[in-house]
Parts: sequence; C-alpha cells; structure tokens
Amino acid sequence: MSTPPPNVVGAERETMEAVWAAGGEVSVREVLDALNAGEGKQRAYTTVMTMLTRLHEKGLLVRRRDGRSDRYAAALDRDAWRAARARAEVDALVGEYGEAALVHFARQVGDLDDERRARLERLARGADEPA
Repeated sequence: MSTPPPNVVGAERETMEAVWAAGGEVSVREVLDALNAGEGKQRAYTTVMTMLTRLHEKGLLVRRRDGRSDRYAAALDRDAWRAARARAEVDALVGEYGEAALVHFARQVGDLDDERRARLERLARGADEPA
C-alpha cells in the first residue's frame, strides 16, 4: 500500500485550492494574484513562495524551473487527493477505534436519505466514481 498524500489545512489548503483551480502549471505570482483576488487577507509574495515550496517538499506539487523562476503543478488532482485522504482517514479511525468507528459509520449510513444511501452502495460496489 502506498503512503497517502499529506493532509493540508489553513494557508496550505488555500494555496492548493488555487493551484487546483488554475488547472495546470502556475507561477508564484499567479497563485498570489488568485489568493489576493478576494476581500480577505492579502498575502505577500514571499509567503506564497514559502507555501508552494512546502507543498512541493510534501510531494503535493511538482516544480519545474523556467528561466529564473519556478512553475508549479499539482502532483494529484483534487479528486484523487480527496479520495486518498479519505481512505487514510477511515483507515486511521478504524485502526484507532475498531468496531466503535464502524458502528458509528453504520449509524450515519442508516440516517442517509434513500438516494444518497443508494449512491453509497453503488460506490462501495465500485459501480460509480466518488464525487
């Protein structure tokens, strides 16, 4: 079994979301502009550069030198990352809490509406791809 990709939260998650939204290679400036486009906190160039470097070191981004600057792209698309993280989280919960985690999960499934439960059953059989 391969090692799951690391979880990312906070500023790292916002940075990954900007890279995923771009859909290809991006520069530090492009990520900075995307992150600063909203009304929220304005980030500095060096802060974004640090985030991209950290994400590259964690294996979530690939980096390519382009002249005097670097370009970054996601190592996994958002859906693949989410699926791998979900597997890792469920494995950790079951490993830590055993049957208690499974009982709680079964109860949660029991509380789903019929449509969502049917979709979950298809997913479990591999007949559908996760959204």
